[in-house]
Amino acid sequence: MGWITGPRVEQKNQDFAPTFDTGGATISVPAFGGGRPNLDGALYPDASYESLARSGYGRNELVYACIFMKASNFPQSVLRVYPGQESKAQGESLEDHRLRRLLAQPNPVTDEFAFNELSVTYLDLAGNLPWLILRARDGLPAELWPLRPDLIRIFPTLSPRVWDYGYVLDPSASPRSISSSIIPIPRGDLIHIKYPNPLDAYYGQAPLRPAAKATSLDNAATDFVDTLLRNYAVPGVVIETAEATNQEVTDKLKAKWKKAFGGSRKGDPAFLQQGMKVTPLGMTLQQLEFPDLRAISETRICMTLGVPPVLVGAKTGLDRSTFSNMQEARASMWEESLFGLQRRFAAPVRSRLLPQFAGVGRSRVHVEWDNSGVPALREAESARWDRATNALARGGITINDFRRTVGLDPVAGGDVFLTPAGVTLTPMGGGQQVPAQPAEPAAPAQLQAASYALRFLESRRTSNGHASKELLDAVGLGT
Repeated sequence: MGWITGPRVEQKNQDFAPTFDTGGATISVPAFGGGRPNLDGALYPDASYESLARSGYGRNELVYACIFMKASNFPQSVLRVYPGQESKAQGESLEDHRLRRLLAQPNPVTDEFAFNELSVTYLDLAGNLPWLILRARDGLPAELWPLRPDLIRIFPTLSPRVWDYGYVLDPSASPRSISSSIIPIPRGDLIHIKYPNPLDAYYGQAPLRPAAKATSLDNAATDFVDTLLRNYAVPGVVIETAEATNQEVTDKLKAKWKKAFGGSRKGDPAFLQQGMKVTPLGMTLQQLEFPDLRAISETRICMTLGVPPVLVGAKTGLDRSTFSNMQEARASMWEESLFGLQRRFAAPVRSRLLPQFAGVGRSRVHVEWDNSGVPALREAESARWDRATNALARGGITINDFRRTVGLDPVAGGDVFLTPAGVTLTPMGGGQQVPAQPAEPAAPAQLQAASYALRFLESRRTSNGHASKELLDAVGLGT
């Protein structure tokens, strides 16, 4: 693979934009918009990436917390390979499939968690995420590398269907330098994931860019408070005397004041002579908070990055936080932000990677996200038992359905339903109603098979002192 080390020479024989004849009217499809190429013939991404990475992610604690929250939660779900076409009945995942092994270990130095974590970070800071594909000897993808998005260059043509990529070797080179070496990358060897950008069809827009002013304002407020607390050239108090004093008297009074109220004596009561007046010049701690100003900045930053404020400890979220809405906020982040990222990441895997592992002699597979390991989406254990027990007692599920729901293995003879007491069965077709038979003194075989459910209900009644009477009567525990 050669390097481009100077200005890229335009091809003189490059065709103009493609045209289509539609019965007398000619429609020209122009090249994608997105700025004019540099002297090297390349399009450059937004130059704000380094500023956002340094002043935002590297300096502002709220920006860092929001991006880290998304980046560390997203890899909790796993993109797995399943047999057959896409369907609800996925079957067992194919952990030994070559595509799955590639996703589990994208490259020798980055595991699956770190790969997805870094990918989300790049996407939130730059609006662009390039994955470089390195191929094995048989031509199939063998490694995936997330590249720094600000070092990617695009070489467009007059055709909106054709362009190539390049990668700058020297990250310290000037953003518009044409002397740095660029490694050309064929379009088929780079997967470009991006956020929408209405002004550029080639590069995405960083989510943090609209919140750049809010981030800068929050940084400025922090710097101002730091300056005040360090007391740069600003006295804490001014002491006025009734009569003029010379420098010697002033120095003695100052030393006496600092000795009386400095260090561990801060807060001691002061007794002033007649005519003396103390006026504080510093701001109180409540004034230093800038509550309204900081709240606006925090809300806008969290809103832009799609993270509920309560999850990152922002004041606007903590003012209204409870333990119950913390769980709701975690689920909301997945529904509003991370599910969209899942589709954005899975789409190129399905369209670009999966077809390369399919062909003659290969079984058909598909990829789906496995969210079973996401704590925010996992049903609470007690809620799951309550739901399954209620369905079992009302005859909605079989005993084995109950066992599968609560994570137990099926048992022989467990594919039967329990008939709640007092329920009248009506045959299909509108036949004569059959009244339920009175229960025998001994527990039916179904209830004996479901003794684990009875013990669970009994433990709930003894632990919290009450349980649903209807539920207990249905399974024979009512009094």
